[in-house]
Amino acid sequence: MPDTPADHGATRVVIRPRTRHTIADSIHDVWSNRDIAWTLALREIQIRYKQSVVGVAWAVMQPLVTTVIFTLIFGFLAKIPADGVPYPVFVLSGLLFWQYFSKVVVESSGSLVKNEGIITKVFFPRLILPLVPALSAAVELGISLAILLVLMLIYGVAPTPYVVLLPLLLLFGGLLGYGIGLMLSPINAIYRDISIALPFFVQIGMYLTPVIYPVSFVPQAWQWLFLLNPVATLLDTARAVLLGSPFPSLTAYGILLVWTALIFTLGFRTFRKLEPAIVDRI
Repeated sequence: MPDTPADHGATRVVIRPRTRHTIADSIHDVWSNRDIAWTLALREIQIRYKQSVVGVAWAVMQPLVTTVIFTLIFGFLAKIPADGVPYPVFVLSGLLFWQYFSKVVVESSGSLVKNEGIITKVFFPRLILPLVPALSAAVELGISLAILLVLMLIYGVAPTPYVVLLPLLLLFGGLLGYGIGLMLSPINAIYRDISIALPFFVQIGMYLTPVIYPVSFVPQAWQWLFLLNPVATLLDTARAVLLGSPFPSLTAYGILLVWTALIFTLGFRTFRKLEPAIVDRI
């Protein structure tokens, strides 16, 4: 179609989605739209606590109350050891990072269904939607860590110089949860069974991960299973940098890197493959 006189001198911008996507393309799309992701994450936090009386304090109260209950049941009654660390400090340090990871997994898996109104009306890289829960959960974890530091002060537990590695732990935990969310969110948009079953399996996962007990509490013959659990490595590392507990082995970190790369890659590929069907089925 020829240009009309009014078209001459005008700049026309046409946005066309790629027909093929590499992992590098996907990462570039996420990075280029990081401002949108942060805006949605902060908006999600505001909406979540807007009508509540205590506001963001709920992000602190939930793990704190859970810590009290776990301390009474597993620390006081069951007498589960905590590798020389006061049990309330031990369990809260694991609980905060587990809740961060589980929140990313559950909420990112339901992110496409939750934002169906945006998906059907506005064009943007949809793979940033599973990233939003990772960002909002990181903000809430940062708030909750202040309570952990206060509890450590009360019990006379000083953080180690390695505490500067905490952002790296957040990164790996977020990448794992985001990768799982990328895999499950498009499947959940098609089959809603995922959103029903996932919280149940996440709850089971907490008891299969050293949140309320140390790995040393597990019989030696079964400890290799925790070596294969990347979240267990992250929790043990969190306790190492915060409380001075032993660091996991180099083998555990190697397995963590392999799991992270595998889940991240598989998540992107699954998302891109199912993405064309999302709008039709959501």
